[in-house]
Parts: sequence; structure tokens; C-alpha cells
Amino acid sequence: MGRPRASSELTVVFFPEGAFGPTNNCVGIGKVLLERGERVVFVVEESFAGTLEAQGFEEATMRLKPPPEVEEAPGQFWKDFVRDTAPEFRKPTIDQLETFILPVWQE
Repeated sequence: MGRPRASSELTVVFFPEGAFGPTNNCVGIGKVLLERGERVVFVVEESFAGTLEAQGFEEATMRLKPPPEVEEAPGQFWKDFVRDTAPEFRKPTIDQLETFILPVWQE
């Protein structure tokens, strides 16, 4: 039976991390909500602009850092992050404390 529904449409806002994995998890839930007649809005990093609108969602973009000099692909920050930091994760965890973890937390 479920709980009684209000007569007005529910608005659900997703604010996933700027990467495909977390975003795609929200897309699955969002599609179910759309099918139920709810309003679904995604707040996404600018590099994802248009990708969620194309799937039928409302989209609002945001940027947490200065704009790039050249257009970037969706999730490019994370692709670059993994490429640049992968060598650190080949080290023992204790060594990562000084060469990766501390510098990241000091930024």
C-alpha cells in the first residue's frame, strides 16, 4: 500500500560527486522518480552540462574552481586525478602519509 501521497509533485535534487560512478547511481534512482511523476533536478559540475538533460532530467551546473582554459570532458577532473596520483598508490600506505595524504589535506 505505501504511505499516502501528497497531491503536489515532489522535487528531488541530486548533487553527485563529479564522476560517472556516483552520478550513474543517482541516475538510476532518478529515473524511477521520474516514472512516478516526480520532479528530478541534478546539480552537476559544468563538465557534465547537457548529459543529464539528455536523459530527461532538469540540470543546474556549478563550478567549484576557476574555469578551465579549454573545454573539459565530463569527469575530466577525476580522470586527471587518477592519472596523476596513481603512482602514489603503488607505495606502502605509511609512505603515502607524507607524499600524498598530508599535501592533499593541506590544500
